Amino acid sequence: MTQLGFKVDARPAEDVAALSRLVESTGFDQLWFCEDLGLAGGVAQVATALAVTDRVDVGLGIAPAAVRNPMYLAMEFASLARLSGNRFHAGVGHGMPRWLHQVGQHPGSLMTCLAEVSETVRDLLAGRRVSFNGDHVHLDAVVLEHPPLKAPPMSLGIRGPRGVELARALGLGVILAEGSSPDYVARVRDALGPDLPITVFTWCSLDVDDAAAGFDGIWPTVEAALEKPYLTHQLGDRFADASPRDAVTSLSVSGDVASCLESLDRLVAGGADHVVLQPVRGREEDQIALFGAHVLPQLMARPTTSVAPREESRR
Repeated sequence: MTQLGFKVDARPAEDVAALSRLVESTGFDQLWFCEDLGLAGGVAQVATALAVTDRVDVGLGIAPAAVRNPMYLAMEFASLARLSGNRFHAGVGHGMPRWLHQVGQHPGSLMTCLAEVSETVRDLLAGRRVSFNGDHVHLDAVVLEHPPLKAPPMSLGIRGPRGVELARALGLGVILAEGSSPDYVARVRDALGPDLPITVFTWCSLDVDDAAAGFDGIWPTVEAALEKPYLTHQLGDRFADASPRDAVTSLSVSGDVASCLESLDRLVAGGADHVVLQPVRGREEDQIALFGAHVLPQLMARPTTSVAPREESRR
């Protein structure tokens, strides 16, 4: 069955507990939090969500590698995994270049930094003693005193082919940001191989009674994204002359119930293992309720093999 998640982005920290309870009670499989510059801390949000829920998996999407010492990041990840009964999904990326410059933490090479941090964090979570002397990471025989009983799932937030290659080399999953069309997901799946998990963040806007209203609700977000140069790997020039409806249909889960289900099916057919919905800010409660009442029941009623052919590769 499709693993459907929900992403909380840019809400103040005091909203996290109530939103987490709502996501779990509604029936979602996953709950994800961002760690964008100036917003609430990712680890604090994840820890709060895990503390007030019992079933839902909670992910950090993503911790920027350039501002995190890998030993201390592994300590946080191990604690979250142990405290939650392994409901935590770790996400690491190199970080947004502009934000890294703002805080004086831009490394000499974003990809080298991501490679060194993700490799050493992976090894520390596996209980290994790690020594490493790289361009960015320097560790001298460090080891976790209390490693997780089972290493948590770990994925890299990536956009381009070098990131996919790195994830495959390290045996880690990938997180694809909003703006990922089904054909882009399929290209990543082909490059990543059949077994490593792909988590896709996607914009969403469901209107049960009016498909056009659902599409219109997310179009300003999609339109703005089409102008951002850092989305080139995901978008290419395919949408330069696309109509608003075609762009929204390809780049979001929007419209009425039928069109949302069709969009989810296309992402899963492209190779997504987990689809994580991202609504317009301020509409989280509304969209959680609508998807929970009208989309999740239909997904749950489907035969597992017809929707998610790689169920055995999850978790």
